[in-house]
Amino acid sequence: MSRIPVEAPLEELERLCGEDHSPLDCVQVAQDCIAGVQGGAPLDVAERVAELLAARRKRLSEDDEGRVSLYYVEANAWRVRYLHAGREHDLRRAIEAIDGAFAAAGPDHSMYSQIRADRAIIHVLRPGTDVIGELRATVQDPDIDSRTRARVMLNLVNELQQRYIATQDSTALDEAVDLADQALELDSRTDDDKYWWRLMRAGQAHVFKGAHNRDAASFDQGIALHLRSVARLRPGHPYWPGALNQFASALHGRALMTGSGDSQRRELALAVHLLRTSVHMADPAAPDYPTFAENLATALRGLWRVTGEQSLLDEAITVMERGRASSEASPTARERDSLAMVTAMLRIARDPRDPEFPDLLAEGLSNAHPHSAVLGGLLGAYLETEAEDWQGAADLLRHVVERLPHAISEAIPLEDRERGLATIATDLARDAGAVFLRAGRPVGEALQILESGRTLLIGQALARHRNADLDPVRAMSPPLAARVEELRAELARVQDAGHGPNADRRHRLVGELREVTEQIRSLPGLDRYLLPPAPGELARRVGAVPVATVNVSRFRCDALILREGGGTQLVPLPDLTQEEAARRAEEFTAAVTVLSRPLQQGGPTLKERLHHGAVLVEVLSWLWETVAEPVLAALGITSVPGTGTLPPHLRWSPTGPLTLLPLHAAERPGTPGDSVMARVVSSYIPTLRLLDDPRAEAAPSPPREGYLVVPVPHSSLMPEEPLEQAGEEAAHLGAVLPQARSLEPEGVSAPVVQAGLGGARGVHFAGHGISDAHHPSRSHLVLRDEILTVADLIAQRLDGLGLAFLSACHTAHAGARLPDEILHLTSAFRAAGARNAVGALWKTGDEHARRFTEVFYERLGSPVDGDTGGPDPERVAAAVHHAAVRVREEYESPMAWAPFVHVG
Repeated sequence: MSRIPVEAPLEELERLCGEDHSPLDCVQVAQDCIAGVQGGAPLDVAERVAELLAARRKRLSEDDEGRVSLYYVEANAWRVRYLHAGREHDLRRAIEAIDGAFAAAGPDHSMYSQIRADRAIIHVLRPGTDVIGELRATVQDPDIDSRTRARVMLNLVNELQQRYIATQDSTALDEAVDLADQALELDSRTDDDKYWWRLMRAGQAHVFKGAHNRDAASFDQGIALHLRSVARLRPGHPYWPGALNQFASALHGRALMTGSGDSQRRELALAVHLLRTSVHMADPAAPDYPTFAENLATALRGLWRVTGEQSLLDEAITVMERGRASSEASPTARERDSLAMVTAMLRIARDPRDPEFPDLLAEGLSNAHPHSAVLGGLLGAYLETEAEDWQGAADLLRHVVERLPHAISEAIPLEDRERGLATIATDLARDAGAVFLRAGRPVGEALQILESGRTLLIGQALARHRNADLDPVRAMSPPLAARVEELRAELARVQDAGHGPNADRRHRLVGELREVTEQIRSLPGLDRYLLPPAPGELARRVGAVPVATVNVSRFRCDALILREGGGTQLVPLPDLTQEEAARRAEEFTAAVTVLSRPLQQGGPTLKERLHHGAVLVEVLSWLWETVAEPVLAALGITSVPGTGTLPPHLRWSPTGPLTLLPLHAAERPGTPGDSVMARVVSSYIPTLRLLDDPRAEAAPSPPREGYLVVPVPHSSLMPEEPLEQAGEEAAHLGAVLPQARSLEPEGVSAPVVQAGLGGARGVHFAGHGISDAHHPSRSHLVLRDEILTVADLIAQRLDGLGLAFLSACHTAHAGARLPDEILHLTSAFRAAGARNAVGALWKTGDEHARRFTEVFYERLGSPVDGDTGGPDPERVAAAVHHAAVRVREEYESPMAWAPFVHVG
């Protein structure tokens, strides 16, 4: 805003009120004075205006309608002062005045609708108020007129945008855009003095959505609205700097997203020029000034990155310092929480050893939204590694990992969480574990920080499902345990809801769960409630089957072996690098893709089969030499067991690029004993959070019976790819398993399958599986006419399901975008409560899958015998191992014998 003179209007108001002129005359001049305060006039003017109006009102009779307008403008004067000064007294007086206007107006008053809306807008300024809920209720109020409803809608739009900034909840943007468009339709006037404001609010909504979705069309629509907003005002208008700043900031964002070369440079330069103009004309004392300064500094940095002109970065830092000074002088300044972090990023870009950076970063980490805090902490940690300050880097990474669950909160949709993890945490957990080791921290702590930062989505699903974790809580505080169960049940009902009131409930419930969790952690002995188990606890849980976690990081690569009673053993892997692991995974995946191509779709030529087959052999040999052999040697497994003896059982927990490779198939060509399959029975475990606590009682589960068989030989979604062997598998299982209960292929729908999963002791699915590397939660089983996704599965309670066998392609493949989430169909069954899951890493041949399945069940025996928890994991792992050995005897290629894995 820019300053406008108020001396003359204030003198006029003094005269009018003192001489008892009509309330309407007093109100009109008072509004000019308030506009002056909003434009930078001293705050005492607002207080004086309110006092004059109150005095004039008190001299009116109780039935004088002029009291309504005097009350109303008095409330606005106190509100403006509160927004600038932050004094509780001012807010209290504003509430008293607007309540007086509301009581005096009555439903039949011409201003009733407007007063009702402003009453909600003022009341939500009270600390602790559910702002979005109150505004939403006002929007739905049938007693307000369409123009007032439009104004409240746009206030709600702003609050939803703030929710998005704080949480990255895309449903808030969807709702904001819908509301903004509705508001422009409800109040379509183009000749009033608030039209520019409605255009600006709508433009902001579209720009935010365009940036989030990287959608140029949304950006363009938002920029067009901003341009119209600026055109409605003229330089010198108190709100012109703000409208111009928003327009120019949108230009900057679009240029970064869609521009290139000279055109990008020109648009960035234009944005910087306009932003400079807006900041120059704005009042440094205005609450919005820090926001204007931050937008300019951000654009200057964007132009610097394109041109390399150091003066731009210097200017950006100077601008941010002015913005911070303005923020410190104004208690209600916007963007206060982000200023230190932005300043820190600018300073470190100019000088990697800037002495002010650590203090600015610390201030930013304590005040910034979780998402920004994670990004800032990561940058600080990586700068510490460049200086080889491993202790400082480890401390920062611990802070970042602790903030990560708040940045990737269950309050936001699953796909938003995936997007957030891909943006801020692709390497976080692995790098944290490696840095802890470089810093000389205990191996157990390195494993713990690694576990804390990975498989966050599986961890969230486990926390929702495992009410058994409340047993120790019940023993100490039954009310807290009951409250957690109640909140979890309520959250489950709104978890997949879109925007609107259910989204509000989701955010509220997650906040309440976080508060209750902190209360539980304050109880004796429960300080690690819902956190990854401590090293000593992990060693107790691992049991007789060791776990080899293979950590792949730019800083170092190691295996961390956890075994019963032995703590955590560190096995350095000096020949393994992250760069080579990524390259090998890419080569292997490309080779598998070509070799999996059906003949009817232009299958591989003989030359391609030979070439890509050699790639598989080479990668498996590399895996043996760099990873598998050193791990087995550390475990003392250096030879093949005797004939007829089952090899020892080992669980692999790979990270990073290794999650895309079959560690269980690693071998040295031509040396039969030098192979993982010859020396151990392999299983996989995505996260050590899945290690059961042997002391805990089994979670209660519904009565289960029978073994569900789900055949999908034909699907309307993939008519060109029938799977006749799916029906053959179902028939075979029906013949050899008395407990098998097969669904009719024509009736395989999602509700039917989910109901079956809820009552069966095991399930065998035969059909197509689709892996979505970009959004793993969208990976799915293909049913007759619909799909069953990972998101559907992890939302279901499958406690007591003993075995899920997925005879389908790609059901154990998560993709490279989120390698450390290891979220695929097979792990989804485990996260939902299944004791064992078997799936495929890649597309399997019909004959290979049929043969593997036959041998597996032949070795396993009944999949529903034993206790209610289903077959023992060792037994399932042995059956998978035996089936792979038998198939290998018949088919030499790893494509045939290596795809199926046991997750347990």
